[in-house]
Amino acid sequence: MSSMAGTILNISKHKGFILYNALSFQCVWWTGVLFGNRALLLSIPLLVLHFILLPRVDTATAIPRDLSTMLKIGLLGMAVDSLLTLAGVFEFSAFPAWLACLWLHFAVSLHHSLKFIRAFAMVLQAILGAIFGSLSYLAGAAFHAVSLPYGEGVSAVILAIIWAVLLPLFITLSRSHRSMG
Repeated sequence: MSSMAGTILNISKHKGFILYNALSFQCVWWTGVLFGNRALLLSIPLLVLHFILLPRVDTATAIPRDLSTMLKIGLLGMAVDSLLTLAGVFEFSAFPAWLACLWLHFAVSLHHSLKFIRAFAMVLQAILGAIFGSLSYLAGAAFHAVSLPYGEGVSAVILAIIWAVLLPLFITLSRSHRSMG
């Protein structure tokens, strides 16, 4: 009976961590969009807390897995945003360090609160990426976190095409770490 109680407690901890992961990602998005680089005062501690809590709900290899995913996907996402900025699709009033931190949170969410997307066909992943990836930036623009010099329509099309490729790629990159934990 105690084994069953331990299993139930472990499942409950894991679900709580998934909820924490989802809520922290949303907090990082909202504070970044609303407060810019001042959001780092919340974003960085939430990321540190992720790695403090992680070994309590996952295997010993979860930390290197999440760090590796964070590094690969975070850097790739930051590179794409930098290229879009250089191409004039985005304009920021100040260097968006908050956006870099958002990329790190997004990357670790692929193993936790967004893990369910892995089960979807790649076509559906591409559609979801096109819709929600572009909407995220359009919403950021509506809150003046980013400017879209090409306008909303052209920017939405550019972002939809890019995110239709990026989301399945990010999921594939995060899957490559599955055997680690």
